[in-house]
Amino acid sequence: MQLAETVINRQSALQQDRQKYDKVWKETAERMDPFGSILDGKRGDMSKMFSSRPLQDLSRFAAAIESLLIPRGSVWHGLEPVEDELKEDDEVQAWGEARAKKLFQVRYMAKSGFVSNTQRMFKSLGCYGNQVLMTEEVLERGPGGEDLPPIRYRSIPINECYLASNAWGQTDVFYRVYKLTLRQIITEFGEDNIPLHLKQRMDKPDLLEEKFEIIHAIDASLSGKIKTNFAWPSVHVLKLHHHVLRESGYYEFPIHASSFVESDGETYGWGPAMMALPDIKQLNVMNKTTIAAAEQAVSPAFATVQKLKRRLNLGANAINPDLVTDDGRLKIQPIVTGARPDIGEQLIEKKQLDISANFYGDLWQILVNKPDMTAYEAALRAQEKNELIGPPFAKQEEMLASMVMRENAILERQAADGIIELAPRPQALEGRSLSLKFTSPMAKLRRAAEDVGIQRTLETAAQQAQFDPSIMDNFDHDKIIRARADINGMPADLLRSIDEVQGSRQAKAEAEQQQGLLEQQQQQAEIQKTLAPALDAQTRANEALR
Repeated sequence: MQLAETVINRQSALQQDRQKYDKVWKETAERMDPFGSILDGKRGDMSKMFSSRPLQDLSRFAAAIESLLIPRGSVWHGLEPVEDELKEDDEVQAWGEARAKKLFQVRYMAKSGFVSNTQRMFKSLGCYGNQVLMTEEVLERGPGGEDLPPIRYRSIPINECYLASNAWGQTDVFYRVYKLTLRQIITEFGEDNIPLHLKQRMDKPDLLEEKFEIIHAIDASLSGKIKTNFAWPSVHVLKLHHHVLRESGYYEFPIHASSFVESDGETYGWGPAMMALPDIKQLNVMNKTTIAAAEQAVSPAFATVQKLKRRLNLGANAINPDLVTDDGRLKIQPIVTGARPDIGEQLIEKKQLDISANFYGDLWQILVNKPDMTAYEAALRAQEKNELIGPPFAKQEEMLASMVMRENAILERQAADGIIELAPRPQALEGRSLSLKFTSPMAKLRRAAEDVGIQRTLETAAQQAQFDPSIMDNFDHDKIIRARADINGMPADLLRSIDEVQGSRQAKAEAEQQQGLLEQQQQQAEIQKTLAPALDAQTRANEALR
C-alpha cells in the first residue's frame, strides 16, 4: 500500500508540472488529430476543422522524417568502436556490419511493431512536439506457442506520459497512466495479482469490459521500495484501488523520448503543429467565412415588396407567377452584399503556405532533381538543406542512438543465455564501448559539406596542375576515395581492405616487371635472330683470311 501511494503521489506531481502543455495539446488535437487519444470522449469531433490542408502537411512531415532518419529498406546506421585506431581494423568493421545487419533483421521482424509504431511516433512529434518510444525485451512465446521477436516496440501517446529529466536534460523518469479492461488486466498481470473484489467480478461477463486506470512507473528513486535488483525499477499500480499489480525492472532505461524544439529547463517541447496553431485557427475561420461568402454570391438572399404567400422556386424552367408588376418590374430582388470569395481564396492560399513552412514544406523541395543539375550542384543543395533542417533532427538521432544501444544490449544478453545466436566480438573489442554511426540520408546531408570541400579542392588542384603537375603529389588519393565512400554511405564490405589493395598493387607491379623482363628477352632474341646471318658471314670471312 505504501508503494502504491508513493507512485500515485509522484504521478500526481508530474501531472501538475505538465498542465501548461495539456491545454495546447488539446487545442492542437481538435484541429490536427480529431481521432487521437488526447480528445478521449470527444474523438471524431471535427466541428473545428474547415480545412484538411494542415493534416496533409503533418502527414508529409512525418513521412519526410521517416525517409530522412530511418528509411525502410535501407541501412541507416552502423556500429563502430569509440577508439579511432580500431575503426580502420578490417575485422572490427566486418563484425560491426554483421551486428548492424542482425539488428535490422530483428527490428523489422513480423510482430515487432517497429514500422507502425515509429510512424505514429513521428506523427506525434509533428503534432505535439514530443515522441515517446518504448522497447520491450521479449522472453516468452505467443498465445499459440509461436516464436515472438526478441524486441517489441510501442509508441506511447504523449498524453499518457509523465516525464522528468536529470541535470543533463536526459529523460530518466517515466510514469504512464493508461486504461485496460478487467479482462485485459487478468490476461496481462494474472488472476492472482488482482484485488479480491475484482476477482469476484470474473464470473460476470458484462463487467469484464469495464476499464480501470493503471500507472506504470519506471523510476530509479523507487529502488529501495521495490523488490528488484534491476538498475531501473518498474511497478504497475491499479490507480483507484491503490493496489500493486506487478514489481519488476529493466537492465537499461527502456524509454526513448525526444522533443522537436526544446524549452529551456523543460522536459517537454514544442512541435510544428503547436507553433502553427494560430495560423491553423485563422485558416479554419477564413475557410468558414469564404465558404459563406461563396454561398451568398451563388445563392443570394432575396428582398420582396411584400410577404410572399409561397416559397420562391429558383429551379431551371420554373415559373413564379405574380412576381412582376404591370410596368415590368420584379417584385423580388437579390440582396447583393458585394462579397469577394476570390479575395478570401488568395488569403487562404497565403495562410496555407505559412502553415506549410512550419512543417518545413518549403525545404523538402531543395533537393528536387533537375535534369541539368551537376553532382556539385546537388552536393551544394544537400549542404543547404542540412543547414536548415539539421538542428531539430539531431535530437531525434540522439533518441534513436539510445534505442539502438538498448537493442544491442538485449541481443547480447539473449545470446549469452543461449536464446539467440550472435557472432562473438573480436578480441580487439573485448571490454570496449561501441558508438553509433548514422548512415541515413540525414547523415549524408550533414556530411555533404565535407564532400563539397573535397570536390572543390580537387577541382582547384586540377586547374593548377596544368602549370605544375607536382601539385597533385599533395593528395593521398586512397584516403580521399575512402573518405568519400564513407561520406556517401557506401558499405565497407564493398571496399577492399588496405592490405588487399597493397597486395594487389604489388602483384600487378611484379607481373609488370615479369612482363618487362619477358619482352626484353624477346627483343634480345629478335636482335640475335636478325644479326645471326651477318655474324655467320663475318665468321666465314675471318676463317677464309686465315
